[in-house]
Amino acid sequence: MAGTSTLQAHLCNTTPPWSTLFVVPRGASSSAPVKTPPGFAVRIIQGKNCRTPSALFTEFARALDFPDYFGHNWDALEECLADFEWLHAKGYILLIHDADAVLPEDEEEYETLLEIFSDAGEAWSKGQTAEGRSAPFHVCFVVTEQNKSKRPHWHLKEFSPAESARPKTKPSPKRASKRSTP
Repeated sequence: MAGTSTLQAHLCNTTPPWSTLFVVPRGASSSAPVKTPPGFAVRIIQGKNCRTPSALFTEFARALDFPDYFGHNWDALEECLADFEWLHAKGYILLIHDADAVLPEDEEEYETLLEIFSDAGEAWSKGQTAEGRSAPFHVCFVVTEQNKSKRPHWHLKEFSPAESARPKTKPSPKRASKRSTP
């Protein structure tokens, strides 16, 4: 399971990519692809609850226990992901289960989500957070082999437990010129 240990090592550092694709074999459990590093906060996002931007904001607010002031839009999501004053930890890992179900009908909104994850990861890596500290921040899109093809373009570096070599690199999405709000 060299792919898993490579992913594990990656999640403990503050270097990009901050979002990755973890492909689990057919029939394997996608509930625990990553061992939690000591002192890290790991939160599970249910991809099936993220089919629209509005539903995605609600699921992230639930999973990350966002404060009441969370505005349920892209800018508010980015702000909360670079804050976590209510969730103190050495590092942060978001596992998105059933990732193929995240924003399946809107590639532009999906790319906006990836951009926000990248911005949050960069902010955490450079200490540009509300607390001014540096910490690992990573988002792991978990998908089964059979569901990987449901999204034609993931725009993520791929890790797989079956791989013994270096992870595959996928092209990064182009940055969106503006963010839409629901």
